[in-house]
Amino acid sequence: MFGYSPQGYEALSTNRQRLLDALNAAAITEVTIRYSGGGDEGDISEVIVQPESCLPHLNTQRLVYCYARGEYREGACYYFLEDKEVLLDDALRDFVFTWVDSHHSGWEINEGGSGVMTIHVAEDDFLLEHSDYYTESLDFAYSL
Repeated sequence: MFGYSPQGYEALSTNRQRLLDALNAAAITEVTIRYSGGGDEGDISEVIVQPESCLPHLNTQRLVYCYARGEYREGACYYFLEDKEVLLDDALRDFVFTWVDSHHSGWEINEGGSGVMTIHVAEDDFLLEHSDYYTESLDFAYSL
């Protein structure tokens, strides 16, 4: 993922408004997405929308979504933005992972992490709450 690149942050900003517009068009007032991972794997564990009757819209409503892409050429990485029409469900899933990766890259590695993204559509409020997991250790050395 390219969430940590300047283009990743630009894509987040662009997609924030595009998602709000698509959620309004689908009459969705709130979205909650939970994710978790560890051991080098992570995924979405739950997607909840309000009102519940709008859940099917996630797989029928489409929007133009902005992806941060990169390619390696002539000895350097080049990042760029690319628009693509996708389902609302796919856009929401990509958005949460791009957002969490922009602040906690590698969150799914080793002990992993988890979190929840909540979007309150009418309030224009996006909230990401994330927990990193780690194993604490205490080291001791003794000599006689």
